[in-house]
Amino acid sequence: MDNKVLTLVAVRLKSARLPRKALADLHGEPLIIRLTERVRGAKIPAEVIWCTSTNNQDDPLEQLASERGITCFRGSKLDVMSRFIEVADQKDASTVVRITGDNPLTDPVMMDTMIKAHLKKKAEYTYTDDLPVGTRPEIINVKMLKRCHKLLQDPNASEYMTWMLNRPEHFKTLHVPAHIQKIRRPEISLTVDTEDDLRVTRAIYEKFEGNPPVLEDIISWLDLNPELINKNSYPLKHSSTKAVNYKLVVD
Repeated sequence: MDNKVLTLVAVRLKSARLPRKALADLHGEPLIIRLTERVRGAKIPAEVIWCTSTNNQDDPLEQLASERGITCFRGSKLDVMSRFIEVADQKDASTVVRITGDNPLTDPVMMDTMIKAHLKKKAEYTYTDDLPVGTRPEIINVKMLKRCHKLLQDPNASEYMTWMLNRPEHFKTLHVPAHIQKIRRPEISLTVDTEDDLRVTRAIYEKFEGNPPVLEDIISWLDLNPELINKNSYPLKHSSTKAVNYKLVVD
């Protein structure tokens, strides 16, 4: 189908800092279910698919997906990009939205805005960098994803996909600013990578009874509770210090 768009969630249960966080409870549901509920609020994508590994440790994700009627694809343990490519080919998709499984507050409104801009401008990689960390989707052209994968010096490092895709010297990238000033808050981090992060996210889900509102309303509430923002405010605090090779091999 022309311009078929899928939302692909990269998720696994192995995590050095917060093991099995995808199954952590958020107001009575696993985090990955809350994430799926939220990104389904975007109107354009045809389907939300979990992309996990063939590691036995990730069996509970496949079981949960089956119980909830969610498509779960299992592929390479390390090469996340190859998982995305295989799913896109199976589903005949031209565009994918990349979401990571630790971002249950990803903004569906911004997702639709970015997809529209991506398709209109015929971009290959579309991103935003002024929303809170953990709320930003990425829009990727599948043909470009395949080209990038072939150029990777180390495909097994593709968990860190952003570093490989946001390369304007190689690909047609597009930056989409936040549609309203209120959500331009890059100093806030709303990803879930540590116990402190999880406490903040749980506080948000408890406040809004399992159904967080639009991002601007979440930010308004956080501004009234600065002690939560202070716990979670440094967007680079989770950056990996691991020596990962992001190089593309280009003639």
